[in-house]
Amino acid sequence: MINRRDFLSHAGAVSLAGIAATLASVKNVQAADYKALVVVFLSGGFDGNNVLVPTDAAYNDYANARSALALPKDSLVRLSGSHIGHQFGLSPANRAFADLFEQKRMAVIANAGALVQPTTMAQLRDNSVRLPPFLGSHTEQEQWIQGWMGDEDTSGWGGRTMDAMSADMKNFQPLVAMARDYTAVLGNRTSLSLANSGSGSRWGNAELSDPTSLTRQRVEWASRLQSSNVYDSEFSRSLQAAYNDTVQFAMGQSYGTAPTGDFPNAQIGRDLRYLARHLAYAKQVGARRQIYLVQDGGYDSHVDQLSTSTSNPGLEMKIGDVTNSLVAFDKSIQSYGMNNDVITVIMSEFGRTLDPASGGGSDHAWGN
Repeated sequence: MINRRDFLSHAGAVSLAGIAATLASVKNVQAADYKALVVVFLSGGFDGNNVLVPTDAAYNDYANARSALALPKDSLVRLSGSHIGHQFGLSPANRAFADLFEQKRMAVIANAGALVQPTTMAQLRDNSVRLPPFLGSHTEQEQWIQGWMGDEDTSGWGGRTMDAMSADMKNFQPLVAMARDYTAVLGNRTSLSLANSGSGSRWGNAELSDPTSLTRQRVEWASRLQSSNVYDSEFSRSLQAAYNDTVQFAMGQSYGTAPTGDFPNAQIGRDLRYLARHLAYAKQVGARRQIYLVQDGGYDSHVDQLSTSTSNPGLEMKIGDVTNSLVAFDKSIQSYGMNNDVITVIMSEFGRTLDPASGGGSDHAWGN
């Protein structure tokens, strides 16, 4: 177990003319110091209370608080050693994480969330301390936890990080979003690329992954049309940027070998499979620093949280897909020789109450 301060203190150790212009500063050789941060955002307010569960005497406190939502003690996947003075186990749905944890390839940051200033329970109860605005509200907390500064500055912490870097460090798709709310990767002076794992490599009849395709060359030529009209010129600039990004994503999905991990057939699995291959491509073309944001929804678990029905899967079943997707992603990253180049962080806008809600789920809470 590590806390936020320890994590942050160690995290720093974290031919067509249009395409030629896009990659003008990118060397056609693998970057020696490539680093990428992948943020997986579980939208809806993820209940982390059943992910890491005490297996010593503290289990009784957990079971009393969770009541009907408590996982049976004998079902927990026990982890070796003690952490913050306790022994812990993983939910059966997170079983695949156990090996990563034992190999020290995974850590848990507990009690993380939006905070204005240090706050005690007594201060919270007597309303004597400043709190983050709109606690418990999905939209506002998604923006807040991703670094929103207010209407005068809608950028996020990832975008501002890239804004502070020199141009040579953010030379290829520095900020990439596969998300509905991508505040975290919005910068003020750094370009944002939008990716979609469901997109193919074709733009109409143009095969974008084939530089020799005549149709691709015609589309690329059209994207470079210039005009003295300010509106036409801006449209052309936007079209060229979108086209160049689309070509790079198509090239990424035809690069090298397919990911080796066993990804589940769920949206998060498809997204991370797509991303693993693109990361390998980005490093190969000389990218230096990148931040990716992937979003997966459906974690607002007010009802039927422990349901095992395939027609109405509960949170535990959904978390199984997330866990297996992340383990497959890690395996793929290692197979590409990038195990020291990529760090993945899982986030959500807030946590859930320990005590059950009336519908068999849990209600909105604060930290996670």
